[in-house]
Amino acid sequence: MGRLVEEGFIQRVSSGVYRRVDAECEDIDFVNIDDTILDITWPFRIEELVQIMPGNIVIIAGEPNAGKTAFLLNLVKDNMRKHDVYYFSSEMGPMEFKKRLVKFDLPLNRWKFHPKERTSNFADVIQPDAINIIDFLEIYDEFYKIGAMIREVYDKLNKGTAVIAIQKNKGNEYGLGGTRGLEKARLYLNIEPGKARIIKAKNWASFENPNGLEIDFKLAQGCKFFTDTGWQKP
Repeated sequence: MGRLVEEGFIQRVSSGVYRRVDAECEDIDFVNIDDTILDITWPFRIEELVQIMPGNIVIIAGEPNAGKTAFLLNLVKDNMRKHDVYYFSSEMGPMEFKKRLVKFDLPLNRWKFHPKERTSNFADVIQPDAINIIDFLEIYDEFYKIGAMIREVYDKLNKGTAVIAIQKNKGNEYGLGGTRGLEKARLYLNIEPGKARIIKAKNWASFENPNGLEIDFKLAQGCKFFTDTGWQKP
């Protein structure tokens, strides 16, 4: 083992523990890459502010009962005709799904997506080329680990995207895990009762910087968003 360490094949991690040295890196082909932006329709017309690219992570950090699930179900409704959508729910079973969906102006047999029950290890079920919605990523202690959990989901993506909802305590700017949740996110949206705020946006859809913009809204019947203000600086 000592000889393999000296020759650079393995590296000592701790007493009696080694890892193989991986010296291979994949080339970044920025010339021939397909630079098509994902055609996703968002609540509040976020697509006019932020572009989502294949393999991107989106984080929705929301207070309890602030409208996270309503936001995500509207995302399903507006995109299920043009994308394969998987919805991984950690808290809604069949009866609650039905109760939520019948509030929309759409017959139940017109909903075309894949609702799944899942509470953990979401990376194991991610569909690489689809829209993956996780409602929500549960964590109850060691909140710093949320960055690694999001990274595991990111590593499974190819041409698709993952929209991950996490809980946010009232008055906090970030969801559980703090800034760890920002690391892989290309869009980080904060949702509070009656207000949504763009905390982080990496790929602008125009020359206007959307970071820090917020919008006031009203949520009716648990599914319909109304706003009169549009996105603006606080």
